[in-house]
Amino acid sequence: MATIMPASLDYNNTSQPWSPRASFYACRLDKHLYVIGGRNETGYLSSVECYNLETNEWRYVSSLPQPLAAHAGAVHNGKIYISGGVHNGEYVQWLYCYDPVMDVWARKQDMNTKRAIHALAVMNDRLYAIGGNHLKGFSHLDVMLVECYDPKGDQWNILQTPILEGRSGPGCAVLDDRFYLVGGYSWSMGAYKSSTICYSPEKASWTELEGDVAEPLAGPACATVILPACVPYNK
Repeated sequence: MATIMPASLDYNNTSQPWSPRASFYACRLDKHLYVIGGRNETGYLSSVECYNLETNEWRYVSSLPQPLAAHAGAVHNGKIYISGGVHNGEYVQWLYCYDPVMDVWARKQDMNTKRAIHALAVMNDRLYAIGGNHLKGFSHLDVMLVECYDPKGDQWNILQTPILEGRSGPGCAVLDDRFYLVGGYSWSMGAYKSSTICYSPEKASWTELEGDVAEPLAGPACATVILPACVPYNK
């Protein structure tokens, strides 16, 4: 299996041509979109681009302290967190935090495990690093440990309950104090997954849900949509 690289096009504001950027993290924070790191034909990228939704303009903001690709990210309390990834061919356990008001990156406490192509989920003022893989020699190994980060204490803790099975590039969404992983690739099984698993911090347990996605896949994008309640109308 090749590294999952969800490609996009990166506009070079200086030379004007469009060029590819892959394995990046993208998010929305307030009225801006951010595209962070990744890689292209020249190598790993540290550049960060910001799109203003109101003015329809792109600009560069402060770069990552180190070039990264295949990292995970999340938005929490007005800041962007970036975890893990691959730096010049090496898997890392770094955690960075970006403050858009000050336009600065800060290095935070490292994760306990190196991982890339994973998910970073926010729930109840905690960040969870889930799934992914790391490289041992020439072999890709699933990361089974789930880690929980406390931004206030700048500390990672390993959950007692590991993930049910290895998943690299899973889709991830949070709903009702649970997070859900959809699809992904299991290196130990050598197969893409079509199932969905759910973790409940309250019960400290994983559950495999009934009903699979149409086809096994990795790298899906997931979002939580709250539908309005249907109120019966009585004449």
